[in-house]
Amino acid sequence: MRITLIGMSGSGKSLWSSVLSRHGFQHMGCDNHIGRRLVQAGELPSGSLDLIGRWMGFPFETDFARREALYLDHEKSVMDQFLTELETRPADDAAPVVIDTTGSVIYTGAAIRQRLRQQTVVVYLSTSTAYRQALHRAYVENPRPVLWQQHYRKKTGEDDQAALKRCYADLLADRETRYQQYAHLEIQWDPTPGRTLEAATLLEPVASFLERRPSPHGA
Repeated sequence: MRITLIGMSGSGKSLWSSVLSRHGFQHMGCDNHIGRRLVQAGELPSGSLDLIGRWMGFPFETDFARREALYLDHEKSVMDQFLTELETRPADDAAPVVIDTTGSVIYTGAAIRQRLRQQTVVVYLSTSTAYRQALHRAYVENPRPVLWQQHYRKKTGEDDQAALKRCYADLLADRETRYQQYAHLEIQWDPTPGRTLEAATLLEPVASFLERRPSPHGA
């Protein structure tokens, strides 16, 4: 079984990847691989992979466009690396895999999206309206860097922070639509501190999907 988890930052992709890892899944984590590439490129100091967001900055800052494009280039390379590994495995290799993507995987292009859907079951970890509203409130209180992909548009007379907060709601709405279009399955789950995660919550819907659509790759 091969699973790819997609969704916004904070939707639980890494949490669920950890759960599946404890059930024998190979974990392919995009963030760490992108971070290593940025370190190798001299963009980040060694040992500071947690500083990627700070390095990225905000769309109204100098050099943001270059950094956003560079990050996306590295993300595409990482996804190509993961997919090539899966595509070149023996046909009878049924080793379970979970790919923990970034929130911006939807911007990696049609070719990568198609390959990912061919090789894995793409699961969108959606959240409730209340949780998305909470995410937006948290962003308004403490904005953090994300890939904007032209969704930041400042109005005349509007200051940077006000534009950032206004446009973030549009970004969330657009990403939700893209995730839904991209995924084979949508599973709604609101991350709750201390909540016990049962692997069956993900594995059972995926198994049911595979029964309806058998895959030659054992996705």
